[in-house]
Amino acid sequence: MIPTDTDTFHTRPMYLQEYQNRGLPLWDAFGTRYPAAFTHPLREYRALTGKVGLIDLSHWGAVRLRGADRVTFLNSQITNEVATLAVGEACHAALTTTKGKLIAELFVLFREEELFVLVAQGETARVIESLDRHIIADDVLLEDVSNDFVVLSVEGPKSRELVWRLFPEGPLPMEPLAFGDADYQGMPVTVLRNSVTGQRGFQLIVSGDGRRLVRNYLIQAGMGFDMEECGGLAWDMRRVENGLPWWGRDITPDNFPAECRLDDLVNYEKGCFLGQETLARMHHRGHPNWKLVGLVPSDGPGSEGTPAFISEEKLPVLETNANDVKAHIDWLMRERLGGTELFSPEESDSDGAKPLGRLTSPVFSPALGGLLTLGLVRQKLSETGTHFEARIDGAVVALTVISLPVPEEKSAKG
Repeated sequence: MIPTDTDTFHTRPMYLQEYQNRGLPLWDAFGTRYPAAFTHPLREYRALTGKVGLIDLSHWGAVRLRGADRVTFLNSQITNEVATLAVGEACHAALTTTKGKLIAELFVLFREEELFVLVAQGETARVIESLDRHIIADDVLLEDVSNDFVVLSVEGPKSRELVWRLFPEGPLPMEPLAFGDADYQGMPVTVLRNSVTGQRGFQLIVSGDGRRLVRNYLIQAGMGFDMEECGGLAWDMRRVENGLPWWGRDITPDNFPAECRLDDLVNYEKGCFLGQETLARMHHRGHPNWKLVGLVPSDGPGSEGTPAFISEEKLPVLETNANDVKAHIDWLMRERLGGTELFSPEESDSDGAKPLGRLTSPVFSPALGGLLTLGLVRQKLSETGTHFEARIDGAVVALTVISLPVPEEKSAKG
């Protein structure tokens, strides 16, 4: 079953027509059609963890803020500190409602004449609507520039070497969330030190004609690094192993940041911002009702029923063996049990048992060799080692909370 996200993002990927022409298997994700794989999901996963992978983030939105009051205004709206940033620095933040519930996940890049905001998760239109509603006498101009830019993420141990090939004359930003403006054959490119998988990585923010030129160069130069274009399945597997939430699966508009492993997006020491009172009270005096955790089968992931292709070094690719790859994709998606309710082991057989949580992002984990899932559970039951039971296809499956992230797959390091 192809998973479908429940929320809508800004736009479709710029390269969707190309993906369709190439006959790639597409799934519904991020409010658009997105490749499940380009070659083979496990081959792409192993590129992310052992070599280098390219991820299309062209569904991300972008908002530009200008005007004399842009810094003080945005600082009063989002959860992290903008006012203390220097030119060339960025922050990872959230926009929340006045009640502290999530609207969007953002990256704010501080430039001398503007603030450039990437809308990584959430609706760009809703971000602009929320910000615009709170501009009263502020000298702030909001502009949706999503259609003028695409974001490409270069991820993995060899990401630095590949990105350096584009910009050999200038230093790359190496500190987390540092960025710099560069030039590739006359095309402006912003290089941001960041990752969407939990690996080492760089995100390239490209405008104009450079949107295809830069991507084509990365694909060509990446051949020397055994780079893979990475589809949604490879990305999904690795980000779950690193405990990174996706909107529409692990995050809904009813969640607070602390419930979804996004507590580090909130600066509790800064001044007022939208939702600050609720989030500060929750942080200092109490706790959220729910917590996103990792869960695995209580008897261990095991290898029972695991097909041979999982451990094979040579995997089929779509270009030469599409049927086998699509069958493998179907198998890798067999664990998709999102929404399955979790119960206490003592009460799982009772018809009146009260759910204590639900599965949100079940995946096959190459690092563990079996099922790994994110799940929202009651906060008081979120400690490592806590046991739950789920009813799956008429059978009761025991699950245990584990700590995240999980170590990389050993074979991926070679």
